[in-house]
Amino acid sequence: MKKILVATHGRLASGVKSVAEVLLHEDSAITVVDCYVDESDPNEQIAAFIDGVRPEDDALIVTDLLGGSVCNMVTAMQPEKHGIVHVTGFNIALILECLITGEAFTPEYIDNVIAQASTSMRRVVLRAGGATDTDDDFFG
Repeated sequence: MKKILVATHGRLASGVKSVAEVLLHEDSAITVVDCYVDESDPNEQIAAFIDGVRPEDDALIVTDLLGGSVCNMVTAMQPEKHGIVHVTGFNIALILECLITGEAFTPEYIDNVIAQASTSMRRVVLRAGGATDTDDDFFG
């Protein structure tokens, strides 16, 4: 079974789950932990996710900021000892790819997805002349 934990500061994690539902009509693989928005203990929620991963599961934990408190919290729990890959500094392209793939969440596969997802981030510049006329102009 595919299992993805998104743990972030604030409500970003819930937003990711919402985007997955809107774009893919699929969010069942995603568990979210919105850290520091109420009195709940994110350590307990993250530990429960890790404890719930079985050897046959493909599991991924995604956090928002490298070196941030949420990332450090997950790192201290050593999810890799449970066969869980941890990625930090994600974008939505990474999450969507992981939701639609049939591939196992191996470190090699996740490294490839990170490389692909990072190419989707760029500064948007409107070409001289303003509006685009064709899909080729827009996507080129």
